[in-house]
Amino acid sequence: MKESRKEKRIRLILIFVCICVTILAFLYKRNHEVIDSNDTYSPLYLVIAQGTSINENPKVAIYKETNQEPVLAIYEVDISNGHKFSAIQAVTLKGLPEKLSNDESNRGIWVYMSNDWLYLDELLKVADRDEAFKMEDPLFEVELTTEKKEELHKKGVQKPTAIHSLTADQDLWLVVEQDGSFNIVENLQD
Repeated sequence: MKESRKEKRIRLILIFVCICVTILAFLYKRNHEVIDSNDTYSPLYLVIAQGTSINENPKVAIYKETNQEPVLAIYEVDISNGHKFSAIQAVTLKGLPEKLSNDESNRGIWVYMSNDWLYLDELLKVADRDEAFKMEDPLFEVELTTEKKEELHKKGVQKPTAIHSLTADQDLWLVVEQDGSFNIVENLQD
């Protein structure tokens, strides 16, 4: 059976439409992929407030990717309940943060992304604040000395990259490993 001109045009139009839809789908997917400027995803950790007693738990800000979206969350670490992390606030970021820093008030945090520092209050909402209140170095991060690395190896932490004091008496530590994971370590000797 020979196809008519009308049938031939319809067939060609359908083929053309299918090709266009496929091309558009590939372009849409490519433009909506999350691209990390460092080509590697690296979680960030920041102790916002240390715990000072059994009743006052430390607060930690953690940036990580969840479902391929950059998420910043503030957690409370329940010292009396096996160091359980309870989320207080969380927000999906519109960019990829490179650094986190404390604020002098110990309430909000500073996030460095897109070549600019943004201040987020305790509800993780962007707020106006003078950069003079930003701490240059993370407040509770401690230098990772050779002695501390050896002590951490004894406690099962193989490749530590950073260490943060969770309590004022320095009995509890958040230790970040090379792969981006973290451990809670107790009674680390100086």
